Amino acid sequence: MIRPPAPIPLRTAIDADLICRRQPCDEAHILGSFWPHSRTSFESRVVKGFKECVPTRDFEPHISALGDFYAQRVLEKTAGRRIDWVVRVLGSTETRPDPQRPLALTANALCRLTGARDAAHLLFKTESRPPMRFVGRLSGPEALKARVRYVLQDLFIRPGSLGGTALLIDDIANTGASMRVYAQALKSCAGIERVVAVNLAATRFARGRDGRGMLALDTAELDSHPQLRRVFVDCSGVFHFVEVCPAINAPAAVEMRFLAERGATPCAQCAGRFGTR
Repeated sequence: MIRPPAPIPLRTAIDADLICRRQPCDEAHILGSFWPHSRTSFESRVVKGFKECVPTRDFEPHISALGDFYAQRVLEKTAGRRIDWVVRVLGSTETRPDPQRPLALTANALCRLTGARDAAHLLFKTESRPPMRFVGRLSGPEALKARVRYVLQDLFIRPGSLGGTALLIDDIANTGASMRVYAQALKSCAGIERVVAVNLAATRFARGRDGRGMLALDTAELDSHPQLRRVFVDCSGVFHFVEVCPAINAPAAVEMRFLAERGATPCAQCAGRFGTR
């Protein structure tokens, strides 16, 4: 009986300094912006809300519709590229690819739409850990290198000779460390020839003077979907269908309707006029 090759610990297989100096992704795209402290940025709330819908079975069918929306936006960015494999970055608490993660829905949709195969099973971690944003030592001028090492510490890959092009997807980018590690791992250990990386959004700061330029996701399509459209949740726990509703109790924060309905009640004054749009 031939045993499969042993998984490779990436902390010993990848040179952190090298991938900080040289980008291993052949293409890197970002769909939009995530403004962490904004109450009014709908695209920020969409990507954060998408990320938080775990397990996805508790948010169906709306989360699948949102996963399909993101898949279409990814395809627009990668139009004309041949995609052989789809790989998603594991969430901070995942040790193995969990099919109940929102990004798994987008990966499935991308496989369905392109004919590519899902290769997320190649990568796994030995333990879950807190998200990088909660680890103070990962900030400052050496942030990229520190975050690369943080990703590498307990990540493994099953070696192979896949060939072709991999579409690598992740939700919110900070320094881009995860994408660099995964791209290099796919090339060095799985035989992938080309990596096209797409983040759903990038964390923005310094009022946009952070070197990323203009990144804006067009969410107009979501406003035509009754449950994905934007609503406005005010400080009294009521959600409104229009921001100018005279009954709104300011301040209000933008939200997707299907998430607002889980903890807020609809405004009686504007629901009759706008609630079915």
